[in-house]
Amino acid sequence: GSAINKLIILPIAFLLSAFVPIGVTIALILGGIYLAFEGVEKIYHFFFHREQKEHITEADIGNVNLSEAEVLENEKKKIKSAIFTDFILSVEIIIIALGTVIGKPLLFQILVVSLVAVIATVGVYGIVALIVRMDDFGLKLVSLNSNKKSFSNLFGNLLIRTLPLIIKSLSVIGTIALLLVAGGIFIHHIDFLHNFLEVLPGIFRDFTVGLLIGFLTFLVVKTLIFIKNKLF
Repeated sequence: GSAINKLIILPIAFLLSAFVPIGVTIALILGGIYLAFEGVEKIYHFFFHREQKEHITEADIGNVNLSEAEVLENEKKKIKSAIFTDFILSVEIIIIALGTVIGKPLLFQILVVSLVAVIATVGVYGIVALIVRMDDFGLKLVSLNSNKKSFSNLFGNLLIRTLPLIIKSLSVIGTIALLLVAGGIFIHHIDFLHNFLEVLPGIFRDFTVGLLIGFLTFLVVKTLIFIKNKLF
């Protein structure tokens, strides 16, 4: 999980910072490119694969074309992608934190970056745990009182109905966050982008840059896949 990722990344980040400082910047930019690509790919899937899913639902219900093995394989791919994205985000968090304390004594760097890693891990898992348990808490509130107009019943039903909306919104928020993080990295670590679109507020500037580089990366990846399929 995220905690294991950070345990792996921390010593590597400190070694890079101590012996190959330029490696920190390179790691940040490469990670940013991947995050931007992931953000654009999610947007692409939302607009194009949604239609494909609707088509499959109508045409292939009860059809052998959608075997259980294929469904499981798709789920495995999604899980692997989520784990790798989490790993890249962990790398970015650690290196960004490290960048703020470069030049300080090594012990100070280790303490600060380790603290950031712990706070990030606990914070993320704490929020996820609260969201996942929302419907359970809602059911308990509903069971407290049989009166449908009671506060516990109304609030419990509200929590149950709200959970699916929160989960859907997290997908949108997560995509925006990927592009914002990536754009911020590019603007701060690539010289010729320092003055790019300065007329825009910072958050819109980061998002635009992340979206543009993500789109370019997406085109390159899809082109390479197309060429590979044609040749092999």
